[in-house]
Amino acid sequence: MAKIYTVESPARIHLGFMELDNTAPRLFGSAGLAINKFRNKQKIELSKKFEVFCNDQEIKAKIQNIIKLFSQSYKIKKCRLTVIDFIPLHRGLGSGTQISLGTGLLISKLNGLNLTINEISNFLGRGQRSGIGVQTFKSGGFVIDLGKKKKSKSPPLGLLNLKWPKNWEIILIMDKKFLGLHGLEETREFSKLKNINSKFAKENCYNILMKIIPGLIENDFDPFVEGIQKIQENMSKIFYGKKYNYSSENISRIFNFLKHENHLGFGQSSWGPSSFIFCKNKTKRDELLNKMENFIELKKIEGINFIMVKGRNFGNNKKRINDD
Repeated sequence: MAKIYTVESPARIHLGFMELDNTAPRLFGSAGLAINKFRNKQKIELSKKFEVFCNDQEIKAKIQNIIKLFSQSYKIKKCRLTVIDFIPLHRGLGSGTQISLGTGLLISKLNGLNLTINEISNFLGRGQRSGIGVQTFKSGGFVIDLGKKKKSKSPPLGLLNLKWPKNWEIILIMDKKFLGLHGLEETREFSKLKNINSKFAKENCYNILMKIIPGLIENDFDPFVEGIQKIQENMSKIFYGKKYNYSSENISRIFNFLKHENHLGFGQSSWGPSSFIFCKNKTKRDELLNKMENFIELKKIEGINFIMVKGRNFGNNKKRINDD
């Protein structure tokens, strides 16, 4: 009886960092949310040779490299790894961490290595700045991490995992014309973050502790989105020079429209271009969606997709399939 394992895990939206001054003794700290649209799903089984099947060459190369790393450090069996579904790359939705952890977990299961998610993350060098991808892989939901000591190689400490309220809605905005920063470009941008005004960290920590967390626990939408908005304004100032200015010019135009509509709770996920808008309920979501669709038609904005999503309150889903 052959052993076949599958793993499926969610995309996530990254909502911002607490501390971005790389001269600080403790770095980063972040908040994020697993979502129910877009996922990574992979399958592993024994084979006569190491094989990877995926219709995306970048993902295929990443998995081949992970297999090579494991074979250099562990005695592993030859296997065939198939990517069934994957999160769009370089869109700010956390595809890299989900692919890496999914691959590592499948190799561990097939070979009886019994590695924990944190051990796999450390081994593959994931979670070097944000712990959101690792935490949402584990548990889904809304997660907050406490960052890490400056020279630590471990993933950031997880602080909270909270359930996303069922009635709160999310509009995901996709710009088909843009890719987010990644790789060396991303590393260079983070290396520039020095001597940032300490008020940003103070404001972000205050809003997470006194608005975002209580809002989620008490199902109180208004303080939650007030806190999200302040953090996103700070992220925009730090990375792009002013409020409501993000990687996609067209999404920035939509955000400025939302500001004039006095809507709170929108921003960019990670390096974008994917962005999000939180809505109190389905009625509010549909009203806002209609206004935005009219706006982009009036302004002749092209390449924008609005996708309705919900928070996902569970993480990876792994199974063993017996192949008779």
